[in-house]
Formats: sequence, structure tokens, C-alpha cells
Amino acid sequence: MRMCRMRKTACLGIVLTLVILTIYHRYTSVNPVISKGLKEESSISSQFKNAIQQFSAEERPATTFQEESESGPPEVTNGNPLNGSLNPDQSNHLANSSTAINIVVEDGLPLSDHHIKVEPDNYLARCSISKGIHHNGADLQVSDLVENLPFQSENTDHGQYNGNLKPLPTSEELTVFLVPHSHCDPGWKETYDHYYERDVKPLLTNMYQFTLEHEDFKYIYAEVSFFKLWWEEQTDKVRQDMARLAREGRFEFVQGGWVMNDEANTHYFAILNQMMDGHEWLKKNLPDAVPNVGWAIDPFGLSPFMAQVNSMFGFNAMHIQRVHYTIKKHLALNRKIEFRWRQSWDPDGDTDILTQLGPFGGYNSQSTCGPDPDICLHYHFAAFTNPKFGKDPNLVKTTPSNVKERSLKILDQWRKKAALHSSNAVFIETGFDFSYIYKESLEVIYSNYKPMMEYINSHPELNTRVKWGTISDYFDKIKKSNVNFPSLSGDFFTYADRLDEYWSGYYTTRPFFKNLDRVLESSIRRTEILFSFHREKGDVEKLTKARNTLSLFQHHDAITGTAKHHVVLDYARMLLNAFKTCIELSTSAVQHILETKGTIGEQFQPIRQRAGYEDLEKFRVLEAPVGLVITSTIPRKTDSAQIIAVKSHLNLEVESTGGGVVLQQIEPAIEYGTLDPNSEFIVFRTELPSVSINKFEVTSSEKDKEKDRANVQFYNPGEKAAEISSRDSFTVLSHDSACDDISLGGDRLALILDCRSGRVKRIKKEGTSVEIEQQVLLYKGRSGAYLFRPSGSPTLLFTESSRPEIVVIKGSLRDKAVVTLRILNSVLVLTYIVHHHPGLEGEFVDLNIMSNLRDSGDLSIRLKTDIKSGDTIFTDLNGHTIQQHKYKSKLHTQGNFFPMPSTAFIQDSSTRLSLLGSEPHGAASLAQGWIEVVIDRRTSQDDLRGLGEAIQDNIPTPAKLRILVEARSATPTISDLYVVEYPSLVSHWTLQSLLHPAFILSVNLDQRDPSASTLQLMKSLPCDEELVNLRYVNDTTSQLIRRKLGFSCAINTPVNCDYQDLSLEQLFAGNVVIVNHPFSALRTEEDTKTRDLKSMEFSSQYVTFDEKMSF
Repeated sequence: MRMCRMRKTACLGIVLTLVILTIYHRYTSVNPVISKGLKEESSISSQFKNAIQQFSAEERPATTFQEESESGPPEVTNGNPLNGSLNPDQSNHLANSSTAINIVVEDGLPLSDHHIKVEPDNYLARCSISKGIHHNGADLQVSDLVENLPFQSENTDHGQYNGNLKPLPTSEELTVFLVPHSHCDPGWKETYDHYYERDVKPLLTNMYQFTLEHEDFKYIYAEVSFFKLWWEEQTDKVRQDMARLAREGRFEFVQGGWVMNDEANTHYFAILNQMMDGHEWLKKNLPDAVPNVGWAIDPFGLSPFMAQVNSMFGFNAMHIQRVHYTIKKHLALNRKIEFRWRQSWDPDGDTDILTQLGPFGGYNSQSTCGPDPDICLHYHFAAFTNPKFGKDPNLVKTTPSNVKERSLKILDQWRKKAALHSSNAVFIETGFDFSYIYKESLEVIYSNYKPMMEYINSHPELNTRVKWGTISDYFDKIKKSNVNFPSLSGDFFTYADRLDEYWSGYYTTRPFFKNLDRVLESSIRRTEILFSFHREKGDVEKLTKARNTLSLFQHHDAITGTAKHHVVLDYARMLLNAFKTCIELSTSAVQHILETKGTIGEQFQPIRQRAGYEDLEKFRVLEAPVGLVITSTIPRKTDSAQIIAVKSHLNLEVESTGGGVVLQQIEPAIEYGTLDPNSEFIVFRTELPSVSINKFEVTSSEKDKEKDRANVQFYNPGEKAAEISSRDSFTVLSHDSACDDISLGGDRLALILDCRSGRVKRIKKEGTSVEIEQQVLLYKGRSGAYLFRPSGSPTLLFTESSRPEIVVIKGSLRDKAVVTLRILNSVLVLTYIVHHHPGLEGEFVDLNIMSNLRDSGDLSIRLKTDIKSGDTIFTDLNGHTIQQHKYKSKLHTQGNFFPMPSTAFIQDSSTRLSLLGSEPHGAASLAQGWIEVVIDRRTSQDDLRGLGEAIQDNIPTPAKLRILVEARSATPTISDLYVVEYPSLVSHWTLQSLLHPAFILSVNLDQRDPSASTLQLMKSLPCDEELVNLRYVNDTTSQLIRRKLGFSCAINTPVNCDYQDLSLEQLFAGNVVIVNHPFSALRTEEDTKTRDLKSMEFSSQYVTFDEKMSF
């Protein structure tokens, strides 16, 4: 006993081992399948990979995530003696097992002290990635740099080196690669098409011709979207020449995506889509141009998720540029601008990728030759021929009389640059935005550099070799060095290029189109999935064009909202056309799958429509009788509320085609804060199987439906109160100033609002209560499209004294409050919804927002809670990973806002509060317990970053947030700086349902197919897997892309998730053949990993379908 006290950790480990061994002996003796799972994992993996079985109608037992009851462990189910834990790496392997599995973990204990009820497949190993306590072992942590570097706004050198660098000694050999490039924005100040015709077409032609004529010359290019347009205009001879240049390494595609995507606002679905679009086009048209290097020189801040993507696409290295000048200078002076970028969740470094950070401020010729830009300008030869470049008075041509002087001067800069590298090789970018639109620019650059190159190369005492090269040439060279490059973990947000000028405004700029982007993402995903299940394909070219449009909008001046107004409208037009295409193709696919006849327009119509690219999506008003066809693309069963709009004063009910009345609620039709007096909403509950098409009917009823009608209450009554009160459809009650708090929900989940101001006061959830003071703020200042630069404290617009109109709707399925704020010259509508349901929808509060901003400033919603979160907020990166941020006053307010593509949360030892968004926002926690998101912004001035105009084209903009309060257990940490956190499983599922709502079509009842009410297209994936896409490849094949979720083990999962332990082949109807396939169409099958997934990984397989499919 005394020994155990002295060696507590060792004793706990021994006890845990004995418990596990006892359980192992007990259960493996009665269940040989699990014994095999423990002892012969590789055998099961092999078995799984070779399994191709018939799609079985026999139901396998469900897998349930649940808490242990007070009475003890869960009961044995389905006659099985085993209740155990799910190992994500083996979850599909037990295809022949009829085991019911429960994850049962007592949270709040250190990982080594977890009490495991049964551990057949090493649940401890699974949970370790999600516990949020491990250090990923990286040599450098960006969080350390943010913590320790000064970040002084009076630091006016902007990361410049002020001539203090010493050059790399001549005793050390140096290799210099001159890398011609041209960065081409697919839309910014001009539209995509205009840029192509004016700039990109001539520059690509010039680069092609010049490289063909000069065998020692090379160049690189990135944007496939532009290259495609140029390629389509070329002769076979030109195309053959380009293929030869690619094979010879004289022309290189870098990145090879459709665009160079933004990394702050983008979601992983769209990033993967734009990369696949680019690589698929190259595979089809120029397969010799295989990108091997990532290239991100212009995105305004950088995400480590792109390092993971580049690794997934087979790249061996990547180059990045825009990093906060203080961090960049620190890394450069310590010779650490080459590093292996590591994912926060990857302690083994399996996904590390060699990364080079440009040490200077820009990516143009005058910024990259060395640390002294004034000297570099003397070598900016393109200024001789391109009038858009200012010509430096010291810029002279290289001649025999000055070649020595000019060679030594530029070599000094190159060697000073080399002193910042850990290897003795550098590359010098010779190009800029839309460079070489004049062929004379290439001639003058080549003719002026060549004499200097020959001079340096012919003088061995200079110990330098200079050549034209590509970025791959550079990385090939440094990989041959003996340098052990350090590993680095973290993100590079928020970016600043000088002083306190942080680029955090574009996280929210033009939110209407950020929202439309997410709507299109979901529409394309749905269309792809449906296309995969109907063999009579529609117009594939339309689908490809829609994909390409989504990809184009991921450009770092598109989804960011940082293009000129007329360019934004051009993007919007393309987005709307792509959206309508997806509606058309999805509708056609459903029609073919259901084997109905007739034209689409006569039979199937979506219940929501969007008229123009600046219009909101709205309900069509239906008349009974009418049929509904509801498609779910979520890869597990969902139990959720659907909404339709019907004509007022009709006694209607919804029922499943298979029979049975559906629970429903009838309420006033208020959407976006506007009441439609001629219609009503029917809210009804549906249970939809995974990836399925389901049929319902809306018919007139002779039954009394008064019990389905919601009650309506008014506080500070206004126009809507008068309109609804004039009708006899609903029971209406008005309140005066002497009122009680408004409570939405019930015992399980309740939202409490102040009855006078409409502000949130409290959220209560099963014993957990979070006190909240809600604020609406307007930050005034000198902000622009890119920069957020507030001046002083924000204006408080939503206070205790506010008296907005409040409409409260209470019914059997949900409660709803609509709060309409008229603030200054603007309107803000906040709609809160709480569902009366024990399933997933009963876990969160919906907050739907409609902003119509007419006042300059950044409009923010802040929740001040009693959560003891310290100085920490967690936000997601591209919808995939979670990044921790700590408030730092030295970064100013604007430097403490971070991108929130979908998720942000604060937490303490007992409670987590998450905000989940349907579109990207900027988010911050400026004090303990605070969490806020920027909803909309309008600027009164340009921010001098090249755009040249203010952002004043605001339109009414929707946003959807879900507020999720969860009880959590305290988790031990080795250091607060290194905590790696994850969303809960409920948070993952909540976000998926928000991003991918059901697709509902109406159909005339006399034309409906009277067959089964449900067609299930795919069976359920494991609870911790996500169906990213089933991407159409050709008439028989689709690309199955899955994602393994990392989730927090410190948060209980109270919602059941039912699925069957199946092989991938068994997920589909009929006979399918599934083989691993790389994400990049340019890679071979040997480049891919097995189909087994680990947490935080993606997988890719090709699914080839039998011609005959039955459901």
C-alpha cells in the first residue's frame, strides 16, 4: 500500500492492465470473433478488403453511443454477451459480426484512469486522439511565437531587415534558381473573363513561345481555370509542344487547383472540389504536367489544413507567403523558414510536408531578390516594357561594362537571402501579378539576367551556381542537403502586413455571398450523390460547369468578398446559375430514381425558390392535395423537423405515403422577420433513413386540427401583431411591460429571453445552466474590404432598454421567438427556435439572423456568459480541425479576431458553449466567458490594399447559427498552450444537418409512384464517419470520399446513432466493385492508402456500380 502511494501512476497502470486482461479473457472465451479482432487485426483487415457481398435487407443490430445508467452497465442486447467500444480504425471490419456496440466512458478522469466497460478493439487508442491533452511533438509551435514575440504596433520596420543581414560566406556553395511565374487572379478588379482576354491569354502565349525558343528557360503556373480557356483555343501543335515542355521539366504546374483558394473562409468540401477539378482537367488534357509542389503566395493568412490537402494529393513540398511580418521575420532570422508543417492531431508526423516560407513581404521581383527592396528595384527589368510598373531611376540594362558590378551587387542580395535559409539554395521569383503580357518583358528579363548568370557561373571564386528553374528544382536541391528541417505546428492567422493592420475584416466581408457559397456546396454534393444512383445520366457537362463555378468562387478574392462590386455581381450570376443547375439535375435524378414519367416542370418542383442572385430563397406556397418527395443525404438516420408553406385557413395534415399521420404543428408564416398573411407553415417531424428518398402526402383532413395550431404571443407589439391578431387562425395573447421572462423549450432544453428587450438571458440544458448577457455591437473605424480597424469601443445597439417587437410562437413540436431590432438606419431580425424533441434537434438552439445593414461598421453579436473560459477561444480551420487562440492585448482588438468557417466555442472544466454557422464569420473572445461573431460589415473607405473602393453594396443577408451547450468533464493538460481540442459527436452531427438540409420537392398526387414510401440508396456509415461526397466520375463509377471525425471524449453523447457493421461494398444496392483511388486524378492507385480510416483522415475509393440497381 505504501509503495502504491509512492508510485501512484505505476499502480494505476497495473490495475488498469489487470482489469483489461480480465475482461479480455472473459469475453474472448465466449466470442471468438472479438478474440480474432484482438489477435489477428491484419487478418480481419484482409478479410474486409476482399469482401463484396449482396446488399442485405436483414437488419443488423444498431450501434449506440450512450451513457452508463445509474444501475450499472448497459444490458446485453440482441442476445449478444458483448457490449463494447468502437474502434474507428476497425469499425467496418466486423462485417460478419452481429455485435451491438456501446461506447461507455466515464469522463472526467485522466486518460490512463478511464474505466472501460469492455475494450474489444482498443478503445483507449481511439480515444487518445480526441482527449485534447496530447502534445504533437512539433519542434516549433506557432502559439509559442504568438505568446513570446513582442508584436509592437510601433514596430515600423514591417518585418524588413534594414540592411543588417550578413551574407552567406563565399566559402559556402550557393545555388540560385530564377523562377519565372505570373500570379493570375480569376477575378479581382476585373472579371474572370475580362482578365483572361486582356491579360492571361497573351501572357500564356508569350510564356509558351519564349520557353520553346530558349532551351535553358523555365516557368511555373498555377491556375487551371485560366489555363483551360487558353488550352481550348490552341492547335494540336501547341498542345503537343506544351506536353513536351512539361515532360522536360521546363514548364511546371504548381498546386494545379482550379484556383489558388482562400484558406480562411473556405470549407474542406469546396477545397477538395477545386483541387479535384484542376487535377481532373490536367489528367484529361495535359497528363504530363503533374503538380508536385503546393503554391500559396497570395491567400491572406494560411491554414495547416492545406498542408494536409497537399499531402493527400501526393505533393512532396509547398511554398507559402503571407504570414504576420513579426512571425516571418523571427523564423527567418533563426533560419527556420523551411520546416515540416505538422497537423495538430498528428504526433507521429505522418502527414508532415516540407514547407518553405518566403522571408520577405511580397512575391514579386522587387521584393524577393534579397532583404533590400531598394536594391531589388534596380533589377526589376519588367519595368522597361510594362507601363504598370513604376520604373526606378537606377534601373539600367546589363552591359559588358557594368556586368561585374551588377552581378556582385545582386549576388550580395542573394547571399543575404541565403543566410535566412537552413540550406544553401534559394529561389528568386521573377514575376508578379499578370506578368509577361508583353513578350518584350520576357526578352528584357532574359537578356539582362543572362550576362550576370554567365559572369557568376564563370567565376568559381564566387562559389555560386545560377540557373533558370522551377520550384520543384529548388525543393529537389534542398532535399539532398543534410539539413534536418524542424517540424512546426499551428496556423498563420491573423495576418498583418504592417503595424496593427490585421486582415480580419474579410472573414465576414459580403456575407450574403459567403452564405450562397455554402448553399451551392450542399447543392453540388446532393447532386453528385443522386447522380451516382441513376444510371441514365443527364447532362454531365452541366454538372461539371456547376462544379467549376464553385471552384472558381474559392479564389482568394472571391469568397473573401474582396473584389470590386461589378466583379462580385459577375460571381453572383455564376453562383446562381450553378445553383439552378443543381436544382434541375437533382430533380431529374430523383425523378429517374423513382421511375416516374412526364416533364420535370409538371411533376417535381422544389418547395423553395430563389429568383435572382441578390434575392433570398423563399417558400413556394402549396395547395392540397400535394405530394412531397424528401431526399436526405446524411449517412445515418435522421429524426428532424421539415417545413412547408401552405395556403392559410386550410385544414391539412401530412402523412407518410406508407400510411400513418406525421406529428405536425401549424404556425404563422414568418421568415426573415416578414409575415406572409396569405400562408401558414406546417412543421412536421420525419424519420429519414440514411441517404434516402422518402414520400409524404399533404391532404385535406376532416379531423379537427386546432390542436396542431401554435399559440402566438406578442411583446412590444407592432405590425406583425396587428396582422396576426386580425385573423382567427391562432390564439393570440399580447403582453404589456409587466411581463415574465420568455421561456422557449421545456425541461430538457430551455432558452430564456428578457420579455422587454428580447435579449438572451440564460440557456438551461439537463442540469447545466449558462447565464448570458446578449449584446449587438457596431464597431466603427477605418476598416476596409480586407482590414478590420476599429476605433475605440464599439457602440452597444441591443441593451436592456431596447424595446423591439417580439413574436413568440409555441406549439407541440417547437417554440419560436422573432425579435425585430431597428437600430440606427439598419434592421436586424433574430429568430430563436427550440425543438421539443429528445433527438438531435433537442440538443441545440437555432438562431436565424437577417441583417439589413445600412450603417458603416462591423456588426457583431456577442454572448457574455458565466463560463470560466479564461482568455481562450477555439475556432475551426476549414471545417476540419480546431485551433486554440488566446486573447493577447498586444495584438489589438482586430488581431484577436479569427476565421470561423463553421465552428467556435469556449469552455471551462464543466461546460462548453459552441456556435455552429452555416456560413463563415469572424469570431473572437475578448474577455473571459465572451464569444462573438461578426454578422455583417459595411465600410466607408478603402483600406489601401489594392481594391480601390469601399464596401457599400450590402443587401439583406441571412445567417444561421446553432448554439450548443454541453456538459463536459475536466481534462488534464500538459500545457494550456498545447491543448488540441475537438468538437463533440453531437456538434459534428449538428453541423452536418445544418450544412446539408433535406431536399424537398412537391409533386401532384395523381402523378406519384404508388410504390414503397422510402428508397434507401446507401446504408449508414459509422457514427464517427462523414460522407464527404459520392462524386460522379462516369456512367458507371463514382468517387466515394469519407472523413473520420475527431471528437471530444470529454463530452457525453446523449443522442443515439444507429448503423450496421458493414463492409463498404455492403453499403450499396446491387453488385459494386470498390477499389482505392487517389484524391488526385494524376496519381496512381499505388499512391493511396488503404480504405481503413484513422481519425482526422480522409479516404478515397472508386465505386463501380452494376448497370442494374435495385433499392
